[in-house]
Amino acid sequence: MAIIIIIFFIQSVLFSRSDGQEKQEHQIEKAKIFQEIYPIISESDLYCSFLVLDEEKMDIEIVGGERDYEKVMFSDSDIVYINKGKGSGLENGQLFLILEVGPQIKGMGRIAFKRGRAQILALGETKSTARIEKSCGQVMIGNFLVPFQEKEGILGKDLGYDVLPEEVEGLKGNLIYFQDDYNQIGSGYWALIDIGEEDGVYFGQQLIIYRKSKEGAPIQILGNSVVIDVQKNTSTIKILSCKDALRLGDHIQARS
Repeated sequence: MAIIIIIFFIQSVLFSRSDGQEKQEHQIEKAKIFQEIYPIISESDLYCSFLVLDEEKMDIEIVGGERDYEKVMFSDSDIVYINKGKGSGLENGQLFLILEVGPQIKGMGRIAFKRGRAQILALGETKSTARIEKSCGQVMIGNFLVPFQEKEGILGKDLGYDVLPEEVEGLKGNLIYFQDDYNQIGSGYWALIDIGEEDGVYFGQQLIIYRKSKEGAPIQILGNSVVIDVQKNTSTIKILSCKDALRLGDHIQARS
């Protein structure tokens, strides 16, 4: 009888260990899967990056702010004054994206840096008061406002750059500008490309980055990116992953 009890006890312990190990392995596997899915497009990507202006005409401007006699830059919760009001169609509570207009991108238009959001608090006929919300760096007198269009980030998976080293037919472009005006960038940085909506680029699309060493040689696959903003002839991308520093003039193409 004692022998039977001992055997039963040993079996119970082994079964318990095996069951616990299986549960632990299952949890680890779930954790690995979970890690593959993450916000490939975040709120910062949407509202703190940059774009090329399709149209130059912007006439809603920050012309002053509270205590502007002692500071030149504004941030979250600061009150600013706008040069337009009810007579220009502005409404109480209306949200605007704040843009700082930068230099000309050769053949493409002027670059605009997203500096945050502003909400109209009080309206006059020709002027308004607004509060800054979620600033991205410096907000200054002379920045422009455009109607805010809310977008949602994307949860997804970096599809990587493990693809055949060959050019594919169809969508192709070039890297023409890097975040902070760098000459080289890596994962997590933003860049402009010279193709856009009219070429078939769409928000959330993942694009392969490659380089040509010389004519006739196989191309060098460098990394993967995701489109975070689309204009008519240009787009803004975020580098999701890469195996080498990216340079201006590197190429981009659709996944085959």
